[in-house]
Amino acid sequence: MLVGNIIKVRVVSNDGVDAYLEHKSGEQWRISSAKLDDAMPPGSPHGGPDAGVDIELDAFIYTDSQGQPVATLKTPLATIYQCANLKVSSLAEGGAFLQWGIEKELLLPFAEQRRPLLPDQYECVTVYMDNSGRLAASSKLDLRLPDTSEILRSGQEVTLLVYQKTDLGFKAVINNHARGLLFKDEVFKPIKPGQTVTGYIKRIREDGRFDLTLQSKNNKSRQALTDIILEHLAAEGGTSTLHDKSPPEDIYAAFNVSKKDFKRALSTLYKQRKISINADSVSLSD
Repeated sequence: MLVGNIIKVRVVSNDGVDAYLEHKSGEQWRISSAKLDDAMPPGSPHGGPDAGVDIELDAFIYTDSQGQPVATLKTPLATIYQCANLKVSSLAEGGAFLQWGIEKELLLPFAEQRRPLLPDQYECVTVYMDNSGRLAASSKLDLRLPDTSEILRSGQEVTLLVYQKTDLGFKAVINNHARGLLFKDEVFKPIKPGQTVTGYIKRIREDGRFDLTLQSKNNKSRQALTDIILEHLAAEGGTSTLHDKSPPEDIYAAFNVSKKDFKRALSTLYKQRKISINADSVSLSD
């Protein structure tokens, strides 16, 4: 399927007004020569007949108002089955129109809206193809995306698109592929829906669903944290007021880790007799 994807095309003709792009399948699309000029690589000939002929370019194939395939040399913010946080430009009879980086705006039908929207709001959506063969958006990510996956692994580093705040924490899209939950006690820096962050699969539950975290749990990172704490203590003259009872926000601001990980690292250093833990401070051992 070409519609909804970025594909390789070759410029097969250009008469100075219209240019034609061809995919290896033989399908062709017409664009204006001016738009071709705008997309040409630096140093390529611009303007006039035959400019750009035989050059390969990336093109995105979408659908026009009649549902016919159209090519653009602009890159959208999301291709088919991908997710993005898009701005509402206007409301219409059929739904909300979203800006997604190309000439034609993307329709988010009312039936696919998780909540009522207004112009200039942002909404996290996934791109899909409707029953008529047109590309559209849906913000009902809980219905459109699975909450289990066979290709994600515990401890894996992933890209998270945060899309909804709940009483438990934040729902997030994992690698444009599945959904997971980022519990609020795993969040120690300001985040909000629409934000993309690096995270990790903390745990895969018995039902196959994903618990997420913003901190890596591998041994290498734990070792690095103990070294960072020792460096911090040395810089503070041997004693720090950051200790196992400090607020989680203060710990995260200093070390970019959760309070749980910080306490685990302190315990390791204490067992190694490298530090002493006092009521309101931590000190390097003599």
